[in-house]
Amino acid sequence: MNKSTLTFVLAALVMTGCAHKDKGNAQLAKMPTERVQEIDSYKSALKAKARVESELEKATAQAFEAGPDAVKFLASDLFLKANDASLKGDSFTAAIIFKYIVKLQNTDIYLRKKYAVELIKSNQLELAKDELIYLVSRSDEDLKQKAKLLLAGVYSALNKKSKSNKLYKEIVDTTKGSVPEACIFLSKSYVADKKYKRAFSVLNFCGKKSKVNRASFSYFKGKVQFDRNRMRSAKTHLLKSLKEDKNYYQSVLLLGHIYEVNSKNKEALSLYKNFISRKPNSYAVLSKYVNLLFSEGKYRGVIPHLERLLAIDEDNLNLKVRLGVLYTEIGKVDEAKGVFKEILKVVPDSDKVLYYLASLYQQSSDSEEAIQYFSKIDESSALYHESNIQIAQILNVLAMEDRFERNKNNENRLISFISKKSQKSDVLNVELSVILAGYLEANKDFGQAIATMENVRKIEGFSEGHDYYLAALYERVKDYKKAEAIIRAMLKKNPENPHALNFIGYSLLERGDDMDQALVYIKKAVKLKPNDGYIRDSLGWYYYKKGDYKSAFKETYKAWNLVKDDVVISKHLALIYKAMNNYDKAKEFYVEALKNCKAVSEREEVLRELEDLESVRLPASR
Repeated sequence: MNKSTLTFVLAALVMTGCAHKDKGNAQLAKMPTERVQEIDSYKSALKAKARVESELEKATAQAFEAGPDAVKFLASDLFLKANDASLKGDSFTAAIIFKYIVKLQNTDIYLRKKYAVELIKSNQLELAKDELIYLVSRSDEDLKQKAKLLLAGVYSALNKKSKSNKLYKEIVDTTKGSVPEACIFLSKSYVADKKYKRAFSVLNFCGKKSKVNRASFSYFKGKVQFDRNRMRSAKTHLLKSLKEDKNYYQSVLLLGHIYEVNSKNKEALSLYKNFISRKPNSYAVLSKYVNLLFSEGKYRGVIPHLERLLAIDEDNLNLKVRLGVLYTEIGKVDEAKGVFKEILKVVPDSDKVLYYLASLYQQSSDSEEAIQYFSKIDESSALYHESNIQIAQILNVLAMEDRFERNKNNENRLISFISKKSQKSDVLNVELSVILAGYLEANKDFGQAIATMENVRKIEGFSEGHDYYLAALYERVKDYKKAEAIIRAMLKKNPENPHALNFIGYSLLERGDDMDQALVYIKKAVKLKPNDGYIRDSLGWYYYKKGDYKSAFKETYKAWNLVKDDVVISKHLALIYKAMNNYDKAKEFYVEALKNCKAVSEREEVLRELEDLESVRLPASR
């Protein structure tokens, strides 16, 4: 045979591909483009297969004409190609080639077995059946049993249950239960028909005859009972399985699952822990143990096991993400950063990983690195909006720090960033404008803060909460009419709005304009929302202003218990204690307020009040 022919044949094999079912040309016009392309690809594959088979047929005929050496040469060369296709997972191509190898050497049992296996793997079951029947009739005893087992499986896949069961039973009887696959598959067939006694009878017979496989048979009984929701019986069989083989991991997994679904996590943890002490690299059990420790919040305890899982499966990104999160939970921020950087090498555009890594740098006050990673999040990501909010907040902090050094570099960065990103969407425009207004307010540039908020008031995303902030800004410049107009517009829409009622009531209270009307608004707000700490604080503040410190303490203490981290409520409580001459308690709540201060101006105000307190303290103060 000439080598150019062989080269052409082998090159043509590359053109074969996986088959798809043809739905008929009549439906093509109704199908989406992707499906039409799929069918076209299928037709092309069929044509390529036909060409390859035609060339192989010719090559085989030429080899036979040329004599035994040519037959041997072609068979050997094709075997290498078939084996290569099989190793690459292309069983369809491998089966085509083995078909012609078998034609060239049709008495070679080994080749026919390989052909049968590739036919099964490529789902060509009818052809596989014929090859297996041949092997059963022509093979030695060992291969015959293996062929029978495969043939029984093929019959089962072809829905020829009676033939399948007959073969499995024959194997079980002749091998006296020493082939566990036959025992299990025959039992599965009986279970599918709900013939549970017969299934268990087979397993009992096999268990008596084959001691080495008893654990697997007991496990299967447990699995059957589990599927039937007979948990007590399932547990009994699984415990028996582990008594027969303490390292039978399938029984550990199922028994552990039963413990977990019955909220017996302590028993499950003990089971997994004992098993991995013997089999530390059992991936399946180790995974279950890690998941359960994680769900129980045992973060420090889970890390060594999670690290071992990663040593076994170092490319598992989900495990790496979990390890990074755990490092963060226990304060190992640098280790967490390292893990997420490793993940980014594999998925450099992952928005979630970029966001998490940026947040870690933000947490450790490495502002520029945080900005860098937040900036890498693509505009199409659902996290794009939030990443820009975070960048603006970081720049806001940097700009505030610069103010002390009379440096406007970061202020310019903040304004430039907000100006650029505000154009991306209305919602982002509003949120970024709030951050800028907050920066301006902190620097007592109230007029510009108001202008910034008014500039976005009419666009989508400006909410009722933003109106409250704008009204508060107007109050900072004592433009009470505009502030009240904003809030009354809310009350016009909803007269029962507790926050709007509270805002007007507290405003009147602070100005001292109409204390009685202030009380009416505030009491109504408290009635509408009694568990709102901010609203209840207004009532306490009313009593303080009236000199009723007992009532003031009662309401403000309730408010503080509802919102313990609010600076204003803590200050109010400190002032009430001070008014009642309880200076130690007053100091305690000033310190509490100080702990929660975020703005520099807020902190400075609390420190001034603390100094005033120290100046009026008496030696005999309580």
